[in-house]
Amino acid sequence: MLPATAQTCLYTFEGRVLDAHDESSMEEVRVYVQELNKEVWTDANGQFTFAHSCPGEYHIVFQHVGCPLKRLHLQVEKDTTILVFLEHHQNMLHEVDVHDHHEEAIDDQRIGKLILDENIQKSLAAATGLLPGVSTLSNGTDIGLPIVQGLSGNRMAIVNNGFVHMGQQWGADHSPEVDLNTAGEVVIVSGSGTIRYPGSHMGGIVVLKPKTIALDPHLHGKVRTTAQWNGRGAATNLQLFKGMENYQWRLGSTVKRSGDRSTPDYYLNNTGSQQNHFNAEYYRQWSSRLEGQLFYNYFGADFGILRGSHIGNLTDLQSAINRPEPFYTDVTFSYAIDAPRQKVNHHQLKSALTLKVANGKIEWNTAIQRNQRREYDIRRSGRSDKPALSLLQYNLQNEFVWLASNKLEVGYQFSGKNNWNLPETGILPLLPNFTSFTNGVYASKKTSLETVTLETGLRYDFLMRNVARLTQTQPRAIERFENVYHNFALLGRGTLPLAKKWQFLGEIAVKQRAPEINELYSFGLHQGVSGIEEGSIDLNQERGIKASAHLRGLLGDRLHVDMNGYSHLFDGYIYLQPAQEYRLTIRGAFPVFTYRQCDAILYGSDATFKYTIGDRWKIESTWSYVYALNRSENLPLNFIPPLNSLNVVQYEIAEWKQWRNISVSINHQFSAKQWNWDPSMDLAPPPASYHLFNFYLGGTFKGIKNEPKLRLGIENLTNTRYRNYLDRQRYFANAIGRNFILSWVQYF
Repeated sequence: MLPATAQTCLYTFEGRVLDAHDESSMEEVRVYVQELNKEVWTDANGQFTFAHSCPGEYHIVFQHVGCPLKRLHLQVEKDTTILVFLEHHQNMLHEVDVHDHHEEAIDDQRIGKLILDENIQKSLAAATGLLPGVSTLSNGTDIGLPIVQGLSGNRMAIVNNGFVHMGQQWGADHSPEVDLNTAGEVVIVSGSGTIRYPGSHMGGIVVLKPKTIALDPHLHGKVRTTAQWNGRGAATNLQLFKGMENYQWRLGSTVKRSGDRSTPDYYLNNTGSQQNHFNAEYYRQWSSRLEGQLFYNYFGADFGILRGSHIGNLTDLQSAINRPEPFYTDVTFSYAIDAPRQKVNHHQLKSALTLKVANGKIEWNTAIQRNQRREYDIRRSGRSDKPALSLLQYNLQNEFVWLASNKLEVGYQFSGKNNWNLPETGILPLLPNFTSFTNGVYASKKTSLETVTLETGLRYDFLMRNVARLTQTQPRAIERFENVYHNFALLGRGTLPLAKKWQFLGEIAVKQRAPEINELYSFGLHQGVSGIEEGSIDLNQERGIKASAHLRGLLGDRLHVDMNGYSHLFDGYIYLQPAQEYRLTIRGAFPVFTYRQCDAILYGSDATFKYTIGDRWKIESTWSYVYALNRSENLPLNFIPPLNSLNVVQYEIAEWKQWRNISVSINHQFSAKQWNWDPSMDLAPPPASYHLFNFYLGGTFKGIKNEPKLRLGIENLTNTRYRNYLDRQRYFANAIGRNFILSWVQYF
């Protein structure tokens, strides 16, 4: 007989699951222990218990309908009690979160991990467009920029891994070179939080925050895959991560492929894309006071541009804008990407050191970014494989920040940028070569006065540019310019609780923005927008004042209300004006756009209403509207979002047969016709209003190992023909038609 020892399994580990925001108990949370292959469900108080447990390591999975999955690694050596918080507010596109203690400003909007998992195939702009008050200024299917409360482009900043993203963002055709799947959370920030970041952001800031790596000495990972019918595309994201006591790391990669998209009636020729992205993160804790971080991101993409938007003569161009179907439409599907197209790659390397001191902490952060962009036009004599635009940019950012324990934050920042044209195009460049240097200081303070919370911020930036460009006249000569700007920003806001479940926020901000390089010096064909752009060296600084009022609260026990009104008053607002002229070049015929300046005002409102019916049904309705006026000429401003809304009806089931955490939703999107326009401001009248319906069904299937989460979506359910006013390709073609989407998320 062999000797044997009996293991004492008399320990109990138990816990309680709470909502991460209002700390209310969460019922019907599934708690699964992988090593025991055993599950329990929390009771009305959010409590669970596993009795007669052996000592050892356990991996525990927490699942609840509408919540992102949460994993914990637990070492049981005695009776153990834990407290777990779940992000229950992320179960809808936008949660009107009302509770007694708010950690974030009430008008910061968030896209959490649950929504990101369901939209890995989308661009950053398309994903943020799910939020109230956020629209997308696009140039086709994969290229776009977010518009926050009517402001976009050079007035918006993208913050990735703590630094402002620097790329070739010279207009609506250049998407930020950011992989949405590197983020654990995307936040639209306003208020004193914007003071920290340098740049020309007059509106809000889109911040991509990495997800915290849980402490677990074992290797884990996550696979997210999406397949879609329209474009016959697929996207896959793989992440591997490990969390030791003194260091943690994560590796991730995203691959996307798609072909020609299609409208209800025809294919959109040459609208495919190929994308390859990679990211790496490393965290190190040397002591309780000193820790460091290292991030690396790579973004690589090849985007096709609708072939029918590149026209060879003036007659065909005017015909293309008026015809119901674009030129060069093919009856067969293709993955081929030919000219016109864009090829971009972007590298970001960031290091960070944080030292905790007696009265707060000190941060030293450094980032290097390299961005290369090539654009290919339809060129004669077989030269379409030779880029018509080739730009290379390097950027160095360095900052020292002191965050005091009394909520005072002070920082100094330096940024240097070098941007030049590579000599491979054989034509005059759209943009000149330039170097720029920015030195900035800022301070922000949060103060609590009984029930009122006050935030103030002050920022100063000194910007200097050296510019060199070739003249447009013969013989060619080099022109040199030096730009010097002093930019100030001042912000004040206060938050006041009106009752136990109501909050009011008032804000006023004053900011200055220097004109960007493209606004001053661009001259030539900007292929992505199928137009010729001409800058103006006489542009002055843009100055703006923003005022806003935000009210959020709870009516009764079930109706959540969130209303935000705002106004932007601009002196020297810079905009792109159609010149009502078509210019014939050796590369084709194109409309002409010029940068101009005016006094302007934008005001609007966002409103969200959410009603909960019992424990299963949820109804949400969001509405947004912006009115924009050129006060100098009493004319509308172009490319401003029209009235739009998103309405969601959602039903949730905790468990059914082999499925759990089931969610069924029907979405209704409405976009009104932009009535605030003038023929002198646009090449064609705004398209008609439209309604879109989307259907989604998702849940976790427990019949497969590791229990994947599946989701089926049908977008544009009725296959509606429409054109989006904010899509530059609407001059030539309809938007895409019905699309079937299947997504799969699995942890291991």
